[in-house]
Amino acid sequence: MKRYFSVEILRFLTSLSVLLYHYRHFFGPFNILSDNDYEIARLKLPFYNFIDWLYSYGFYGVHVFYTISGFVFAHVYLSSKKNTSFKEFSINRVARLYPLHFATLLFVALSQFLYFTNFGDFQFKYINDFYHFFLQLFFISSWGFESGHSFNAPIWSVSVEIGIYILFFCLIKILKKYQLKFLILLSLILILIDKSNIFNTLFLECARLFFSGSIIYFLVNYNTKKMIFMILSLLLLGFSFTGNFKTFLFCPSLLLFFLSFEDFIKGENVKNSFGFLGNLTYGLYLLHVPYQLSIIYLFDILSIKINLFNNTIFFFAYFLSLGFIASIVFSLYEKPLNKIIRKRLLNV
Repeated sequence: MKRYFSVEILRFLTSLSVLLYHYRHFFGPFNILSDNDYEIARLKLPFYNFIDWLYSYGFYGVHVFYTISGFVFAHVYLSSKKNTSFKEFSINRVARLYPLHFATLLFVALSQFLYFTNFGDFQFKYINDFYHFFLQLFFISSWGFESGHSFNAPIWSVSVEIGIYILFFCLIKILKKYQLKFLILLSLILILIDKSNIFNTLFLECARLFFSGSIIYFLVNYNTKKMIFMILSLLLLGFSFTGNFKTFLFCPSLLLFFLSFEDFIKGENVKNSFGFLGNLTYGLYLLHVPYQLSIIYLFDILSIKINLFNNTIFFFAYFLSLGFIASIVFSLYEKPLNKIIRKRLLNV
């Protein structure tokens, strides 16, 4: 199956934006051991004058993830004539997402328990009780049963997306039959529901962005010159910043902009590099909070000054080492377990 390398590099860049936003975890009030308040310390962060917008708004990378997922699912499931059973669909999702989620959940739970034992409080101000551990365990930590973020908090977005995956599967036959026509109708319905304020849930926002990604998939697969997509994406990107920031326009137009360069990505070395970086995305997303917890705890044990987090050398060392860890975890844990689970449960 074709792999879109422009999407792979976009996945990686959006994961970096989330990591830059969460760099604030090294400072107070997020880090209970730090006397440096983030709102003051952020002015001295590495390259702040150039990437302050990522430190402040990097969380929008999650919204881009939703759109990318919609594109990928359309490519995998809607372009194929093969009928996919719910068993196959769900096992493929579990095999890809659950092993790392389970490992990081246990790691963070243990880490927070150690912090609470030693300092009388949790390192990061999340809810870390048995009830929320149960929600995390079953991937429903953001389905409306929770009282707030808990344990390895970034998993909240994946939890929401799980619900959209189920919706996607329920609609898959209609989507295959009517494709772009139904997707546009569905998007209009979701927009109307959002504007009516009948429901105000994360699922609605995720669904709008997810299916906008599916629309982009069908658009780019029409026999249209890529230059048209580039011009259209730039116009929509510009319009998304007029007045209030329009996430629903920004995310699909950003995806469309990157896809307009797909035909220019040539050479096996370049493709392999983009593919490698794309593979790191999920690991970077789920590993960065456990890694931050470990660093802060180690700094406290060794009595290393917390203000080192403003240091440029530490900044690069942190991101490079996190990338290295994510690559090792993908090669030795995520990928092998994915194959084992699918082989045993699907015989593939």
